Amino acid sequence: MASKVNFDTSETLNIVCREGDTFSMSLTLKDSAGTGLTLSTDQYKFYMQVRTIVQRDVRGKEKGVETVIMQTPGLTKEVDENILSFEDPTSSIDDSGNVTIEASAEVMSKIKPGTYAYDLKYVKPSTTGLDVHKGILRGSFTVNAQITDIY
Repeated sequence: MASKVNFDTSETLNIVCREGDTFSMSLTLKDSAGTGLTLSTDQYKFYMQVRTIVQRDVRGKEKGVETVIMQTPGLTKEVDENILSFEDPTSSIDDSGNVTIEASAEVMSKIKPGTYAYDLKYVKPSTTGLDVHKGILRGSFTVNAQITDIY
């Protein structure tokens, strides 16, 4: 008899990028048969958020506060003028399962070098009122320092 069920099917993908470089990550989402999903903008909304990693002391007590660094438009829970923004991914999705998450070089130049945590998920509205929220990717988001500062 099973003693555990795991509904977390998101994949771990650790991202390393560079401060001040354009960020562009393209994904192709497929069904179990390997066919690209039809990602119409009225059916799928994509959200990505990058946060600081909370440090803990030797007893496990949090030493800091988790802070949102960057997110896609449409996330209203963390509205702050200091939060950087990815481009809106709705313009980059298609009927073959492709979605692209992007940020300009100017935006990326404002992120302090370091390692953060991120996740990427989609929301698929339902006519029954129970929208499907699905985590796709999660992992570390490391920003390496730049030398040449163009901005």
